[in-house]
Amino acid sequence: MTKIAVIGMGQGGMTAAIKLAEAGYAVSVFEKEKQGNVSYPWKDDIRAEIFGLVGLPMPDESIYCQKSKWLFVSPNEEYSLPVPPCPPMEEVSISRRGLADYFEKLATEAGCDLHFSTAVSSLVVKDDKVCGIVVNGKEQFFDLVIDASGMNSPFRAQVPNKFGVQAKVLPTDVMYGYRAFFDKVDGATTREEGINSTLTLKHLGETGISWCNLNEDGNVDVLIGRVGGLDDKRIESAILALRASNQILGTHLISENKVEICLRMSIARAVADGYVAIGDSAFMTMPLMGSGIESSMKAGAMFADYVTKNNVTDFAAKNTWGFYHDYMTQYGADFAFVDVLKRWALALDPKVIDWVFGGGLIEKSDLALVTTDTSGNKPKIPAKSIAKKVFILLGHLPLVFKAAGCLARSLKAKNIAKKIPATYDEKKVAKWAKKYDRILYKNN
Repeated sequence: MTKIAVIGMGQGGMTAAIKLAEAGYAVSVFEKEKQGNVSYPWKDDIRAEIFGLVGLPMPDESIYCQKSKWLFVSPNEEYSLPVPPCPPMEEVSISRRGLADYFEKLATEAGCDLHFSTAVSSLVVKDDKVCGIVVNGKEQFFDLVIDASGMNSPFRAQVPNKFGVQAKVLPTDVMYGYRAFFDKVDGATTREEGINSTLTLKHLGETGISWCNLNEDGNVDVLIGRVGGLDDKRIESAILALRASNQILGTHLISENKVEICLRMSIARAVADGYVAIGDSAFMTMPLMGSGIESSMKAGAMFADYVTKNNVTDFAAKNTWGFYHDYMTQYGADFAFVDVLKRWALALDPKVIDWVFGGGLIEKSDLALVTTDTSGNKPKIPAKSIAKKVFILLGHLPLVFKAAGCLARSLKAKNIAKKIPATYDEKKVAKWAKKYDRILYKNN
């Protein structure tokens, strides 16, 4: 029987593990954390439909709830815009730890062999092929190793160089975050009535965001996220500023974590002989916000479906590259577009963002256009409003020209990503990967 090892219980790796085990492959999962302690102890937002899209049943409603309404705040905190809510339970806030437990249940039912408190120390590589893993000092051999160990996976660097799998993450690819939970001040109200989640863009003029959210359990969720680095002094300053502008934020610290969030487009090459990276270990996250639950699950399901459809038992790169081609053309190309756009936006002067919020270019009524509510016709921007926006933009032509240039680079990045070779030819793949990587950093 074909044997597959999965390193880490990431959402993408577990989705692949469950579906591959159901298809008859012998799947073993190795997780360094103890049982019941996998993933972060907080909730994040996803679309509820993702489970149906990847062929998994909806989890028990005890681990998720309705997504909160959000308020976006300008850097100078003088302007704010509410984001229209989705229809009930279309988007949900799900417990990451509860989701990990749910995947554990499904994997056990599918026949996966789960190993908790079991750290993988390295890959086994022979004749330029990944053929297993080292656990507790002993080699264990597998036909395929799925790397779902996260953004800082040490295993990418152990893949033979000829496959060109990117080993390290650059500081500009990462949002360094501090996430903590505080008590709520008795009798205090949120910044805007009926909206419990507040996100400030380029908070304190820095490259990143901060949020202050009132959870359904009554605690206050704080995130300080900065691109390029974050030290304790900056964390303290950001919390003091959030407390000054958010009456609900108390002083009693309940828990805190420092995290690193992948904030870049997917790596150019994620497969090698006997190896595939899925999820954060292949940077399969939305570059704008670092959310990777949905995209990782899609990639995991896509890989499992590709393997079973093509009856793959020899996991050479030439036999699994088709999966990555499909992933890149369906999802990765859009991430490339967003990544280039994001890097330009993060470099903007905070005063420009203040102007966008407060200068009339974006109004509260405009945000109704982004709602996913399909129960009726979405509103249209009145002709007078369009004329007003055009007039405003005419007074800021330098910004318009810069934005147009960024859009052109974003479209170019997406076009390059979509031109990923359909079949695995080492020279063609290397040439394409060089072009793909170059556009990411050349103009940013």
